Amino acid sequence: MRVKVRVTGHLIDLCSVDEVELSEGASVADAVAALGIPPEQVGLVSVDGQAVSKARRDTTALTDGNEMVVMAPLTGG
Repeated sequence: MRVKVRVTGHLIDLCSVDEVELSEGASVADAVAALGIPPEQVGLVSVDGQAVSKARRDTTALTDGNEMVVMAPLTGG
């Protein structure tokens, strides 16, 4: 299955693809790993506009055609 991907912030330096090919039933965590982005460098992930918490990334399954946004952690003050 194919999932559309948009990466933001400094994560663009680690990954610059528009989509990722995954096995059926792959999770959000599987997709992040396939992108080569270390999980500790990921802030927010959303799938089709819905935020996916860190606790649910291993259990949230993706389907063909989903759109996933992977954002770097927000910093500053």
